Amino acid sequence: MKVSKILKAAALMAGFGFVMSCSDLSVDSETSSAESSRAATTTVTSESALRTAINNAAAGDTIKLGCNISLTSQLQLLNSGTSSSKINFNGCGYTLDCSGISSGWGVKVNGSYWNIVNMTITKAPDCGIVFQLGGNNYIAYVRTTYNGDSGLQIYNSAHDNYVYKCESYYNYDSDNLGEDADGFACKLSAGKNNVFEGCIAAYNSDDGWDLYGQLYPVTMKDCTAKYNGYRNSSLTTTTNGDGNGFKLGSSGISVKHVLSGCTSNYNLACGYDGNGNSATMSISNCTATGNKKYQWYRISGVSNQ
Repeated sequence: MKVSKILKAAALMAGFGFVMSCSDLSVDSETSSAESSRAATTTVTSESALRTAINNAAAGDTIKLGCNISLTSQLQLLNSGTSSSKINFNGCGYTLDCSGISSGWGVKVNGSYWNIVNMTITKAPDCGIVFQLGGNNYIAYVRTTYNGDSGLQIYNSAHDNYVYKCESYYNYDSDNLGEDADGFACKLSAGKNNVFEGCIAAYNSDDGWDLYGQLYPVTMKDCTAKYNGYRNSSLTTTTNGDGNGFKLGSSGISVKHVLSGCTSNYNLACGYDGNGNSATMSISNCTATGNKKYQWYRISGVSNQ
């Protein structure tokens, strides 16, 4: 059984919440004996130790946080695992505090075949974590909060990423007065086969999900967007934030995104906005309630309401 399957099964049994322990992350049982003998497990308690472990990570290795760690520069995951032996990065419920970074994203993932689980990424000057290149990464129980742009973003050809039961709250871009900070963004030419399942986006200054400029279908299953367009739970509005629950494209693009079992409630603008995407999207068992402008807007085959 692959690590991603082990994690997903544990999550389903535990229910929603950041409840996984470090022991829930197992070495892939399909790993060859040679790979298994080389695999290392490292618990880190300082920024320098974390960077060393990340930079030296190889297929099958496991890196665990042993405490909260403050970053002073961007953490880059550049190495790659393999399809049968991923690199495992388990936060064990701890936090990467990015407030000491002077500019840019908190975490950049250009590698492939990582399992990134069970951590909070907070207070980056720009996005919390960005999947820029590569693919076949599994991201579970990661919370992104108080970042200066989107919490979690996939773009620039990154493909086959599975985002499972992650949460993104209170992200706000002060430089653009709320215009850019989405909960989750899969936009600006991200690659194929990116999936979000069971994720929650709330109180982000722009949109819950933003698929602007996305050329390939994105799948969203059982995801929730609520109170987006506000920068906090006191419902403070911003100058430029849009406030859609799910923004499903942009003008001049025809992409059939897939939504099933999603809910979009009490957002400042629309529950679901096609935003110029001319495709008839696949939408099933999705609901919208209490959104200030429309529940459904500019979506082919769905009446505005």
